[in-house]
Amino acid sequence: MAIICPKCLSDMTELQHQEVTIDVCPGCRGIWLDPGELARLRDAGEDLPTATDNIASGTRYLQTSTYICPRCQGGFDTFEYAPGTGLYIDRCKSCRGIYLDAGELKKIHTITGRRRLLGVESPATSDRALHEAMKRERARHGRPKPRPHSSASSRSSSGAGVYFFQLLTGLPVEVDAQRARFPVITVSLIVINVLVFLFQMLAVNDMSYFYSTYAFIPERLLHGGVKGGLGLLTGMFLHGGFLHILGNLYFLWVFGDNVEDRLNRGLLVVFYLFCGIAASLIHAAMTNQPEIPTLGASGAISGIMGAYLVLYPRRRMYQIIFFIQFKVSVAFYLLFWLGLQILYTGMGTAGVAWFAHIGGFAVGAGGIWLLKQAGLVKPIRI
Repeated sequence: MAIICPKCLSDMTELQHQEVTIDVCPGCRGIWLDPGELARLRDAGEDLPTATDNIASGTRYLQTSTYICPRCQGGFDTFEYAPGTGLYIDRCKSCRGIYLDAGELKKIHTITGRRRLLGVESPATSDRALHEAMKRERARHGRPKPRPHSSASSRSSSGAGVYFFQLLTGLPVEVDAQRARFPVITVSLIVINVLVFLFQMLAVNDMSYFYSTYAFIPERLLHGGVKGGLGLLTGMFLHGGFLHILGNLYFLWVFGDNVEDRLNRGLLVVFYLFCGIAASLIHAAMTNQPEIPTLGASGAISGIMGAYLVLYPRRRMYQIIFFIQFKVSVAFYLLFWLGLQILYTGMGTAGVAWFAHIGGFAVGAGGIWLLKQAGLVKPIRI
């Protein structure tokens, strides 16, 4: 049974390299080595040349701390391969297996300078053989080459542009979140929301009447007939201001494209609308102010976020607090976000349909789980 790459969550493939069976990722070109396999590749007695101390802080540690061992589901320690080399090795704390990023095995061969007796095979020759074998596996799986921004260049830092964007907005940014195809539905939803908002701003003279007609008003659901039910659909495409729509559409872009990778596009439309309608109904059941209009895509987008949590729990995001940028797992970020929504409901904070956020998130997570059980969710293709 194939193991899952701890970095990009693709299925890994077994390959023979220097008479050792290793697991390689056709997507990100990472390599998994069971205990003792790196030692055999090095012609040494131990996997690591010296008993180095693990690294407990820094950018490399923050990246690796979110990995989960594909063998035993344990966490990782990060070691410098040898003092002064600047090459860091990620090793499972429990089973002692080792994960190498793309190119790190070649660096190990360069550092050790190993040569086999009688010149039968040099490190350069064996590395080329492994590289060619991995290219064949990538072609067999139909996987595109990793994009420059999602490989080694993104491991060390996010870049100045991302840092200042986060410093100004406080919004999260994905790490290594490639997509397999252009997100047609996600972009279409963004465009529709923007066009409706521009219509609101430029063509509507009586905004109060417009909201009372097309926003969702819970008390009308039972007494307003078709008009009351119409707001369930139209209300999720209305927004109350620039910050409202910008925030919603940013999160739709961040999470929606990768969810779209895993669903049939028609099914994604149904899923999005279902999450939005379900979120509004949950809000209607919980609110103590049923006469107030509610509007916005946040219920539907919360459903997309819940689906993302189920599909990609071990992906990572950049976050920034007090000028310090760090990486957290998607699971931590989204569950923390959900906890804040629950906290705000208890505080009685007015003006936001918190239960729509909570309900949409729960419906999205549960819905995508059911779709997975029904075989309607595609495997990861990157």
